[in-house]
Amino acid sequence: MASLSPILAPILAHTENHPIPDGEVRLLGAVRQVTGAMTRVETGRHRLLVDCGLAQGHDSMVFPDAARDVDALVLTHGHLDHIGNVPTLLEGGFDKPIYATQATLQIAKLSLEDSLGMQRASDREIARFLEHFQKLSRPLPYEQRVDLFGDSRVSLSFHEAGHILGSASAEILSSASRVIVSGDLGRPDSPILRDPNTAWEKGRPVDVVVMESTYGSRDHDHSHDDIERDLERILKDAILHKAKVLIPAFAIGRTQTLLWFLNNLVEAHRIPPVPVFIDTPMGLAVTNTYRHFQRLFDKESLDKLARGDDPLDFADLFEIKKGKDSHRLDDIEGPMIIIAGSGMVTGGRIIGHMIDGLPNPHTTVLFVGYQAEGTPGRRIQDAAKHGGRVRLNGEEVTVRARIATLKGLSAHADRKELLAWLGHIPDVRRVALHHGDVAAQESFVSWASGQRTEHAAHASHGPAHSHGEPTTEA
Repeated sequence: MASLSPILAPILAHTENHPIPDGEVRLLGAVRQVTGAMTRVETGRHRLLVDCGLAQGHDSMVFPDAARDVDALVLTHGHLDHIGNVPTLLEGGFDKPIYATQATLQIAKLSLEDSLGMQRASDREIARFLEHFQKLSRPLPYEQRVDLFGDSRVSLSFHEAGHILGSASAEILSSASRVIVSGDLGRPDSPILRDPNTAWEKGRPVDVVVMESTYGSRDHDHSHDDIERDLERILKDAILHKAKVLIPAFAIGRTQTLLWFLNNLVEAHRIPPVPVFIDTPMGLAVTNTYRHFQRLFDKESLDKLARGDDPLDFADLFEIKKGKDSHRLDDIEGPMIIIAGSGMVTGGRIIGHMIDGLPNPHTTVLFVGYQAEGTPGRRIQDAAKHGGRVRLNGEEVTVRARIATLKGLSAHADRKELLAWLGHIPDVRRVALHHGDVAAQESFVSWASGQRTEHAAHASHGPAHSHGEPTTEA
């Protein structure tokens, strides 16, 4: 394993512009918020845009003109807060290459097709966009440096980020500069996915690392064993009471992680037999994409496959493809588990199941992700505390169901894991935080400064003395 280096470079929060020897790194999105990632990298005469994300929830952004005149687009992964503005870019006349891993390009097509449909784009408009996107797409494998413009001036390589299937950190190298954009970083030892890369090439300094900071202010306090035990307890209780378990889940990443945990519980006979229905067309398409790219799975999942155990499949798992079959589930008695989108109950088939199930005290609603302020998911959580009501699809629905939350399923590294990832990169000159709210970024700066001071204090009592002063800025 690569060794960790103390981070002596300045760490800057919510700062847009960062000079490099032959140009500039400019944060165009997610500067003071989590969503809308968009970073412009200028090296000499070439300009790259890394991610083209959409602001979501209470976050906001205006599509920047500085994103339009770039020579190539680089995508780190297929979540909408990193790709959702690609249609806007293409509509504005962008006709240059789009680089990503092959898995990211496939997930991006599914995600953008779904997003355009939600925006009521016509079938013809969606087909035209997908054709254009496919024409511009340039898939790149991990760990292979590619000359982008044929003049040996700028190269790009992707490294595993461990966030969702195909996710990558982008390393951009010119004759004078080296820049790494983390993308979203996953947690080490996460189900299905390989760990984020820690083997970085030495010999050249890294002028700027642009690093996400979603959880820059906190540590995750639930291990994967904790998650599995909590899920087992919640499901056993629901099955005992012959309840329906409704699980709102995001189609990309969260649905597949849930299937992995359910597979473990079913194969080990830790829960009684119960039918599980995947009632999300998008989730089914993404799960099939995961199966297609099984070569990107981690060792544990590959070992399962070698033994004949598909980690995303098990007895009594059923796919619901047609809307009429989704409605029929509401007429069937429990126990059963229904996984449906969307994850914050903002749309999708979960709405119908909630309208039917929330008034029933024998229903269990299991939230497996953060419910943002103002979303129907958050309103359901709040209403459950005092037997209130929520409005879904124009209907007032009383909340009598049991509401549970499975904590710890985040696909984002916490502050310790972020700092550890950063510590594997040699000779970093500057760190630019983004993809985190202001409080999270500033908290990480302060906490990292304390960690460096503590490291220096320990080092001063050892054989090697550190004379570097911590230099963090907010």
